[in-house]
Amino acid sequence: MGEKKENLVFDGATLSPKIKPKPGVQLSLPIGKTTPSGNAVARHYKHAAGKSSTYAPQVVDMIYHMSRHGSLDDDHMRQFVSAKLRAERDTQQQQQPVTWDQLVFLSANLTRLVIDPYREKCNSQVKIGAERPRPLVLDWPVVYDGIDFRRVHESVLEHISEASVQAGLAVAVDAARASKSRRIIKIDLSEPLPPIGDADAIEITAPLAEQLNCQTLAPSIEAARKETDGQIPIGIVAPAFNAERVVDETIGLDIDFYVSDAQWTCNQRPVDVLPELAAAPQLHVLADTIERLRHHCREESINVIYRGGIRGGADAGKAICLGATAVAIGLGAVISLGHKLTSVGDEAKLIALLAATPLDADEAATSVYNFTKSINMEVTMLARACGKTSVTNMEPEDLRALTSEVSAATGVPVAGKDYNFRHLDN
Repeated sequence: MGEKKENLVFDGATLSPKIKPKPGVQLSLPIGKTTPSGNAVARHYKHAAGKSSTYAPQVVDMIYHMSRHGSLDDDHMRQFVSAKLRAERDTQQQQQPVTWDQLVFLSANLTRLVIDPYREKCNSQVKIGAERPRPLVLDWPVVYDGIDFRRVHESVLEHISEASVQAGLAVAVDAARASKSRRIIKIDLSEPLPPIGDADAIEITAPLAEQLNCQTLAPSIEAARKETDGQIPIGIVAPAFNAERVVDETIGLDIDFYVSDAQWTCNQRPVDVLPELAAAPQLHVLADTIERLRHHCREESINVIYRGGIRGGADAGKAICLGATAVAIGLGAVISLGHKLTSVGDEAKLIALLAATPLDADEAATSVYNFTKSINMEVTMLARACGKTSVTNMEPEDLRALTSEVSAATGVPVAGKDYNFRHLDN
């Protein structure tokens, strides 16, 4: 007879299988959990003790779990999901900043899916700039963005680019950075127009949010259109600082998408390599952008890419419900590479670790691919639960807010009351 299969027991607070310390080895227990028998336990990924409010140790642990090789059988997967639900239920509620966790999905049917998962697939392909001769086609509603690849070790871009090729996605980089994958080239208004002939899309930004206006942007957009023969989509960053004004002043320009940047919260553009480490994302930027597009009757013709604090498929699905065509993952992709992180809150230490610790190229790329695939799987699962056969059909009506603060930021009604707190003055 074969050996009896080990029965994994998942810790709801950490979402990883419990392990017992070896005799004579002192383990650091970030959560301080003990078994009913009094034995100390720790996470498999006990090195992931981050300090970031958005990427807490539990979130980092989840990303590692989603990106690691191998798979759990059905019994272990049920244990895993059950532990996650218990952790969310038992978490003590306290006053917190507006986060994606304060939005919940309204399932179309809690006992049976309204579509047949065996016969009806959920389409996850999206197009940015569909009216262009060469639109940016993404197999999954994800792009790799939110990282200043110029200031991290070159291997980071190599691994993420390889994952992008495998997944059929795109990476947002400056023109000087080569990439195997499709590229969204970033253009800075303060710099001369770089070579962009081989770009798949253009993202225009500026050092100051106030510079993102019709007068300053028009020459750059015209030059980019001429350089690319009008073949590819061109977009503008809409900062959380002044997204409504940016949309109002640039809606008449020949653009195809906006990048709603939830981490750009003051006039000056973030100077951090990984802006997600600096502060929690300002979720109101997505509703600000979508509302102005709707006001100008351009919601259907201009796409929106949301950037800031996307940690997994639930966050991505909520952003898509609010109107995003795709979401950007930055810090999550870096974490999923597989480095043994000791801190996620200190940017300098994280950048030094990325340069000092080489990874196997194939394993690192596969880990990022696994994490991104997990995001897409969760998005499509949520879309099906809401009765949709395409992620592009997800809508705000599929969500409810748990607090008045997140309702005011997103325009989603509060659960149980169906009251929208976004426009109290109107």
